[in-house]
Amino acid sequence: MPAITIVSQYFYPEVAATGQLLTELAVELKKRGCEVRVITGQPSYARRGKLPKKEVYKGVEIRRVWNTSLNKNRKIGRILNYITFVTSALLAVLFSRKTPLLIVSNPPFLPVIGAAMKTLRGQRYVFLVHDVYPEIAVKLGYLKEDSIISKLWRKTNKWVCGCADVVIVLGERMKERVRGYVGKQEKLRVIHNWADGNFIKPLKKSDNDFCKKLGLEDKLVVLYSGNIGLFHDLETVIKAAKKLENEDIVFLFIGEGGKKEKLKKMTEELELKNVLFLPYQPYEKLPYSLTCGDISIVSLERGVEGLAVPSKLYAYLAAGSAVIALVGQGSEVCDIIEEYKCGFRVEQGDVEGLVKAIAALKEDEKLLEEMKANARRCFEENFEKEMAVDKYYKVVAGVNKLNVSERRKRR
Repeated sequence: MPAITIVSQYFYPEVAATGQLLTELAVELKKRGCEVRVITGQPSYARRGKLPKKEVYKGVEIRRVWNTSLNKNRKIGRILNYITFVTSALLAVLFSRKTPLLIVSNPPFLPVIGAAMKTLRGQRYVFLVHDVYPEIAVKLGYLKEDSIISKLWRKTNKWVCGCADVVIVLGERMKERVRGYVGKQEKLRVIHNWADGNFIKPLKKSDNDFCKKLGLEDKLVVLYSGNIGLFHDLETVIKAAKKLENEDIVFLFIGEGGKKEKLKKMTEELELKNVLFLPYQPYEKLPYSLTCGDISIVSLERGVEGLAVPSKLYAYLAAGSAVIALVGQGSEVCDIIEEYKCGFRVEQGDVEGLVKAIAALKEDEKLLEEMKANARRCFEENFEKEMAVDKYYKVVAGVNKLNVSERRKRR
């Protein structure tokens, strides 16, 4: 039986995308006959109080280690949360069974555990890259390109990627960014994130009680759902809402994150009545909250293209929503939109461009419906959950075969 231990700060019952995706992956691998364990922390997005240190969820064994729960929207709080989780996770892995590991790139220090375990005791591991550091930190101005920290971080990346048995990235653009860190290119695999197309699927607003409760069934809704984070250009959306305030359009933000208070303040200062903020919705409400949007927004700060892939894109496509992406050229999002004609790309900060894109879809109902249909078709052809899980299963099975072969050689 293939075995894998997933090491991630975010897991069930987290509502953030990373936690949801890894939970689905763990459960699906278990269904396919894998022995799945998870080392994770206490929830920071899902507010359910302190959860048990050990729990079994749908056959998956969960071990929650100690970590601080400081305000993640403050830099010092986020860093301390990272450090305490990584330290606790390292100890947990060190004193656990020596099964292959799957380690996520967030928090940024976490993958060092895999390289350390491979170096110290030959433990095999898969490195899953969700975000490429330190490049993101440099692009956002948190680090200088030639700083000692950046140089040390890049050397560490080469160690982590070099020691890994498999390095998984989220798209072809990210593959190009990571290639230089990986010695043997054959260990580099592209596996896109996904959504559950049976759970999230197109739904008419007239059949959507969530939409009806908000009084949005007769409005054109521009939706942003997920992490309202620091590297998302969402100020442009608020400014566009101001220019469209006299139209029958509602801008709906669902989620939490470091920019939420700033956006709410902008909304108040501009006295906007067409912008609505809601907290993260329970998982079971996602099929309804996501289908509220006629148009859904994906955004990245300038320069982050290829370094991160917004996972919300796949849920939008599953919901059959037209997509407007505030991203530069050279991103996975841009490639998908252009190939499948399921939305528009607008440069970051281009308020007029965003206004024109939204207005075009409002005025041309046929175009909007075509883009919605294209979005769902794109999803069904590329990003169904089963497609991704099949690829992960092959990776897990392959790493376990290497483990068996190695043990036989030692006998």
